[in-house]
Amino acid sequence: MKMAKKLLALVLTGVMAVSMLTGCALTDAAKAKAMEKALNDHAQGNTQTIKYDYKSSLNSKADKIWEQEYKKDTAPAVIEDTLVNVSLTGVAGKGYFYYIVEQPKNDVKTYGAWVAAATDLHSEVSPKVAKESSTAKFDKIMDHNTSTADNAKKKVEFGVSYVSKTVKNGQDTKTTKYAVIVFEAAPKAAA
Repeated sequence: MKMAKKLLALVLTGVMAVSMLTGCALTDAAKAKAMEKALNDHAQGNTQTIKYDYKSSLNSKADKIWEQEYKKDTAPAVIEDTLVNVSLTGVAGKGYFYYIVEQPKNDVKTYGAWVAAATDLHSEVSPKVAKESSTAKFDKIMDHNTSTADNAKKKVEFGVSYVSKTVKNGQDTKTTKYAVIVFEAAPKAAA
């Protein structure tokens, strides 16, 4: 009987741990889908020219960008609301763009919380979407649309990582939560 109780307690602990872990992942996915909806439904006004598509496979790139650019003790201040192109250490032949925005204070799982940030992000992204970058560097965001129709919308895939940074100023500390949005750069044009 004692063994059965111990086994049951162990199983219950495992179930609780798994539910907590997947709960965080579901929350992040809900935030990303809310951002996607804000980008597609509200950021472009009445004329949608770009279809934004959330791809969880790009989330690891957003994590890596945060680690590479801002996680170190000597890291610069976080550059917010600016589209930045970057090459990732250990990833040859590909470029990325990232955009960092402070997470809204209100319910980040609803698209309404992301409308202002999505509008600003779309303004930065839209002039940079193309099928290929220049021959010299990765300077365009990949258009994933394969349609050849004249009125076809551009398709941009993005990933996102939700991070926080704590800054110490004497005795005071301030923690800010950010969303790191990443886009794959278009391949370089043939020389």
